[in-house]
Amino acid sequence: MTILPLYPYKTEKAVLFIPEWLLLDTGKPVTLSFGSSTVTCTAIAHARDELRLSSPLWTALQIPFASRVHIHIHGSSLEIGPLAGIFTSHVGFSSSRPAGERSSFFAKLLSAARPVGSYYFLFGPKQIDLKNSIVYGYFHDGTRWTTHSVPLPSVIYNQIPTRKTENSPSIQKALHLFQNEWKIPVFNPSFFNKQEISQMMSGDSETGHYLPETFIDADVYEIERMLNTYPVIFFKPAGGSFGRGISTVSKLKNGNYICRFQDGPRLQSMNFGRLSDLLHSRKLVSQKEKVLVQQGIDLITIGHSPVDFRIHSNKNRHGQWVISAIAAKVAGSQALTTHLSYGGEARRPENALELAGMPSQLLIKLKQAALKISKQIDAKTDGLIGEIGFDMGIDKQGRIWLIEANSRPGRSLLSHSLFRKEDYLTRRLSLEYGIHLAEQAFLSKPLIHAQ
Repeated sequence: MTILPLYPYKTEKAVLFIPEWLLLDTGKPVTLSFGSSTVTCTAIAHARDELRLSSPLWTALQIPFASRVHIHIHGSSLEIGPLAGIFTSHVGFSSSRPAGERSSFFAKLLSAARPVGSYYFLFGPKQIDLKNSIVYGYFHDGTRWTTHSVPLPSVIYNQIPTRKTENSPSIQKALHLFQNEWKIPVFNPSFFNKQEISQMMSGDSETGHYLPETFIDADVYEIERMLNTYPVIFFKPAGGSFGRGISTVSKLKNGNYICRFQDGPRLQSMNFGRLSDLLHSRKLVSQKEKVLVQQGIDLITIGHSPVDFRIHSNKNRHGQWVISAIAAKVAGSQALTTHLSYGGEARRPENALELAGMPSQLLIKLKQAALKISKQIDAKTDGLIGEIGFDMGIDKQGRIWLIEANSRPGRSLLSHSLFRKEDYLTRRLSLEYGIHLAEQAFLSKPLIHAQ
């Protein structure tokens, strides 16, 4: 990949000045693309390590401003940029906060765009001009938001925040246009479903042993068997996220059952004499939503608080999976899970293992497990996946377990001061993967010889 600064050049001729070391057959017509816009021009070699584009071409291609860009070469066709869109919902609140409360998150994400050499922008369904095939994109220069009309992007990073929003008609229409009409690569196309991940991994020789015993919509007899096998079992909505809707059930020595669940910031518990009464009272068996029943893990602890790990995997600029971040989470005293929103505490993973009395080599095993699972999910899932967030645990015998996998991992944990480098790396890798997809899409096009 070649990254060069791109500047406008005042001349009325249709020319592109390129470094002579690019070894392009200069002096002949070439086809130049920026997003969906394409022009024919003459490429001229010069001694500078930069690209200079004449004023008419700058205007015709709708380039918003000077920046650092990649240049992709395919025969006599060239692509600069790439122009890449971050697609989300509810964009256009105001010029200073285009995505409302999420504006700061997107500003932070876009801050990595210039260093990686690209034109990334934020947009939603309302910013698409179908008639003219242009997008009114929100760009962030590190200090403020600006808007520019640009061509359709070469690649799209899906950042729809919730399943409900993703299923709305406007979002579905836009996604259909991107993928089926305009043939634009879209990565992170949909949310994961816990049931599908469980079915995908169970029985697999490479990754199946990381998965706790799990059933979907288990009946009362199967639940009773699990309670006689494990000290605690978890009930999770198959489409849930952020720890919402999770309950635990244990069987007491007197034969009664205790259910624990989160009620806002506090942990509540209820006792029942019959399992069937508990399941129906707490709505843990549902006809409306599938429920996962899962073996509880005897996680390592710091003091008496369970510890698990958030592992972030990304595809890099070559389309290969790498581990970009690992962080430890210590559960709060009034919480079923380690989520920070329920009082959890962030720690460096090395520190957490030391305090829990576990060997540091387990970090290597955690990373190896996350890489294996990333590759398997990627191979067995439709669409282009660029990142996965895992919640993983280690039990007191040192065995590694997968707790959850998320295709749109939250970044609140990585925004902690302990993980600034990891936070930046996860954002940078996501944008670099988009550049990789844009390049692959460009290079897969039939060779066009400019006239």
